[in-house]
Amino acid sequence: METKKWYAAIDVHSCGQPLRIITGGLPELPGSTMRDKALFFQQHNDDARKLLMSEPRGHYAMTGAIVTAPVTPEARFGLLFLNQQGLASVSGHGIVASVTAWTVTGQISPSDAAKGILIDCPAGTVRVTADMEGEEVRSVSFRNVPSYEHTERFPVTLQGREITVDVAFSGEFYAVVDMGEFGATSLEPHQLREWAGRIRSEAESRLELQHPQLDWVSGIHGVFFYQRDEREPDQLSFQSACIFAGEQLDRSPGGAGVCAHLAVLNSRGLLEPGQQAVYRGISGARAIGSIAGVSLLSGNRTVIPQLTGTAYILGFMNFVLDPADPLSDGFILY
Repeated sequence: METKKWYAAIDVHSCGQPLRIITGGLPELPGSTMRDKALFFQQHNDDARKLLMSEPRGHYAMTGAIVTAPVTPEARFGLLFLNQQGLASVSGHGIVASVTAWTVTGQISPSDAAKGILIDCPAGTVRVTADMEGEEVRSVSFRNVPSYEHTERFPVTLQGREITVDVAFSGEFYAVVDMGEFGATSLEPHQLREWAGRIRSEAESRLELQHPQLDWVSGIHGVFFYQRDEREPDQLSFQSACIFAGEQLDRSPGGAGVCAHLAVLNSRGLLEPGQQAVYRGISGARAIGSIAGVSLLSGNRTVIPQLTGTAYILGFMNFVLDPADPLSDGFILY
């Protein structure tokens, strides 16, 4: 068999959400900023994203990451985040999974991982620390970029009734939805996708969603659904699910989506710095969120959300493209 292209990858999952880290087959991505590197990838290498994220090599839940050279002096490396729609400015599960894989495979020493490293992302530079037990990664925590509530209690019509949602920035803009607003009791994937599409459409048509410094970040990247988890009444605990990048359903409790909810909770005075909130995703896995600090962005108060999650390596992959393959771009069935 003649092969046209070859790619190597490490497959990982973080709290149930799959991530494919592309480790071979891509050229070095030039650029003085992570945004420049992302644009170069989109213009010259997006065929790799389609090939490796889509079926038959991937599936509709697949996401990806590319480790790049850093763009700031203090950072260890950079990360680009891939999904079925394109690239994201930040990905919580992508950071947790990538740092776990890089530590397990010896690219980061256990001591450096435990002390913490900086990683450049398109949304900004984040600090990541691993909880180590010897050379074993027990969990990974990352401090996200400055986040804030953009719009409080925005009214939308859903299932024939008006509900309110919050919109927050946490590396991307998210609509944050309390499922108790409309009496929902389950997190059924098909229904969530339908609701998310309607909420996103209304919010984008009536709100001006533009980050004050990241001029390419606009619109709703994801819709984060949550409800109080009554199984753990003694702590601030939620069941959660996030629809992101169009119709992708996050299997984890959520990464940047959780961070958006943390910003909303803090804005309402329901979560102070140092307090913890527990999130349980549709896979059953849990993540822990907190507010690590506060900061200013363009003169406005923001918070630094922190998320702690787990990840595990699934395998080491090699992919090829037969030039006769008519499905080189792959396909997606939701």
